[in-house]
Order: sequence, then C-alpha cells, then structure tokens
Amino acid sequence: MMNDNYKKLKNDFKILELDMSYLDNAATTQKPKIVLDTLRNFYETTNSNVHRGVYKISENATRLLEDARKTFAGFINAGHNNIIFTKSTTEGINQIANSLERTFVFNDNDIDKDNVVVTEIEHHSNFVPWQQLCKRNGLEFRIVPYNLKNNDIDNISKYVDENTKIAAFTAMSNVTGLIIDVDEQIKTIRKKNKDTIIIIDATQYVAHRRLDVKEWDADFIVFSAHKIYGTTGVGIVYGKSKFLESLEPFFYGGNMISRVDTYDSSWAQIPEKFEAGTIDAAGIIASSEGVKYFQKNMNEYSKLEENLKKYALERLRSINNLHIIGHDTKNYGPVISFEIKNIHPHDLATICDRHNVYIRAGHHCAQPFMKKLNVTSTSRVSMAFYNTIRDIDNLVDAINDAKKILQVK
Repeated sequence: MMNDNYKKLKNDFKILELDMSYLDNAATTQKPKIVLDTLRNFYETTNSNVHRGVYKISENATRLLEDARKTFAGFINAGHNNIIFTKSTTEGINQIANSLERTFVFNDNDIDKDNVVVTEIEHHSNFVPWQQLCKRNGLEFRIVPYNLKNNDIDNISKYVDENTKIAAFTAMSNVTGLIIDVDEQIKTIRKKNKDTIIIIDATQYVAHRRLDVKEWDADFIVFSAHKIYGTTGVGIVYGKSKFLESLEPFFYGGNMISRVDTYDSSWAQIPEKFEAGTIDAAGIIASSEGVKYFQKNMNEYSKLEENLKKYALERLRSINNLHIIGHDTKNYGPVISFEIKNIHPHDLATICDRHNVYIRAGHHCAQPFMKKLNVTSTSRVSMAFYNTIRDIDNLVDAINDAKKILQVK
C-alpha cells in the first residue's frame, strides 16, 4: 500500500523523481503537479490584472482569485472577506503591526506603560516587528521565556496585565516542532485582559494540524502558502471583521481606494482595503489548488508524518553524542533540531548534501531561542507526507559518514 501511495506521490510531485532526500520542509514544501499546471495555465490563458479590467480574461482572473480566497477561508473555517493576501507571513505580521500602530494610541495611561508580549521561541518575523513597535512608541517589550527543564514556554497569561495591548505567539516552533496549546493560552489571556489583541503565527502549524479560527478566537492568524504546497510569494492573513473594518491600512496605491481627492482619500471595503497594488493572482490561484490537494487527505498525511517522525527520532537517538532538542512527552510536529558533539551544523549539512540529503543548518531565524539553548545554530530535519523511511535511513548514513570524515566518535 505504501509503495502504491508513493508511486502516486511521485506522479504528483515531479521533483521526487530526482535522487534526493528532501528534509527541509519547514523552510518550504515541494509543489504538486496541479499547482504547477495551474500556474502555467493562468499565464497561458488568463493572464491579466485582477479587479481592473472589464474584459473577459480579467473578469475570469478576478473570479478565480476570489474563488481562491474562498478556498483559503474554508481551509481555516473563516469568512472569505476576513482573508487578506500578502506576499508572506513576514509581510502579513508587519502589516498588522504597522496598521495597529497607525490606528491605536499607545501609552495613553500616565501611570503605567503599555506593553506587548511575545515568546522567546518566535521566528524573527513574529519577534522583530513587535520589538521595533515597542521601541518607536516607548512600550514595554515582554518576553515569555522558554523553560529548558520542561522544554516548553511559560503560561503567556502570567506576563499579561491590564496594560497589555498585544500578545503575539507561534502555534508551532519552527526550530523544535513544539506545538503550543493555542486555545488554552488564548482563554487564559482573555481572562486576564479581554481587550488584548492576539496574533498567532500559524505558519508551521497549518502544514500538520487542522486549524479552526472559531475554536481559537485569535484576532489575527497568519501563515504562508509555500509551507502548504503552494507557491512562494503568497501570504495569508485572517483578521476578525471588527479589526479589519477599523484598522488604518499600511500600504497605499491602486485597488485599495474608494475615492482619491486632491487632499484626502477614502478606502475600499475589506479585503481590498489591505491589498494595495498588483497582487500575485497567479500564485494565489495556483496555491489554492495546493490547499485543496493537501486538505483532501490531511488526516492520512498527518498520520504518515507522525509515524515518520517517530522513526526518525528512534534512528537519531541511536547515534552516539547526538542530542535532540525537545521531543519529550509533549506534543510536537515533524520538525527535529539536534546537535552532534564536535560537528558544526554547517559541516554536517555540507556532507549531507554530498549524499543528496537536504537538511537545514543555522539559527533558523530564531536567535533569541538559540541564545536560550546556548547554541549559535542547530541541524534541523523537517518532514512532509511525501517523505519515506528511506529518506531517514539516507540521513543517518550521511551523519555516520560525516562522523567518519570529521573523525568524531
């Protein structure tokens, strides 16, 4: 059955025909044939600017774009007008941060400073924008620490008070795969301060777990299409209507306006209000096909990934002087960071490359987390449903070869 399934996957993912073990899926996933075909078909048959022309192919392109918006909305159980397209998670979070800054007055309390709460395990995309917002506005920047003993973050609500304006945190670590109990964290935050604006980075999470915006009750949720088998250059922002309607836009230009006068302008309705300029219609439409492909068998894919993660942990733990970060009794996705004594992650990645085994080495855009772990970088393997046991065996062979070459026991 597995062989039959893999044959189908090789037909769907042409890149799998290459002699390689691709284990860097947390960085970006491979694209199924339907995504590539849709992208090509758009440019060959429907290429035009959306929301602009009154001719047939432009109207067709606009319809396809709005159908894609509905697909992404359905993927997370949201209303389609609550979906904003950006070029990435990074741009989406920056857009939220800058729109909040333009809309709300911070530090209007003469007694205590307003504050923003993030966690120590965040990707830079969900750390630096809030850090810089605090610097510009004189807010207190509060960081929820990672507990090395428990391999987990503290309860976020402990750092929330009546002056907490924003709490931003990941649903799943891109370094260790640690899955945060978002629902519980939000509930406890709301008890402390019902007005705190909550932003969730779901970039890694949506590739492995189902997400329902109504269950989480976050104010904003952000992720990227290229992590879920779509194209690069497409980010998705979900926002509650009350915020999308009241927030000032950050980007100005075509499509996002209702009227422009000499000295003043008014904005279009949501979601166009936040989509200034020419957006990547081809990428969005193609990426929606990737979501459909993935969503259709998501439960089965999650099981495959979980079994592969367990096998990878078993094989890696058998290697002398290899230390895995986390992956104890808590809930983790198929992302594993590790260190090998006396082998630099960059050296390991280079030798793995000689074996056509592709892993990630570095700080993973999470330097505060690296600092807490007392390392400058780690090796990281991350799996998708198209990976196989053979990929993990190839990884272990490459690691053992690296130990021989570098004369490490």
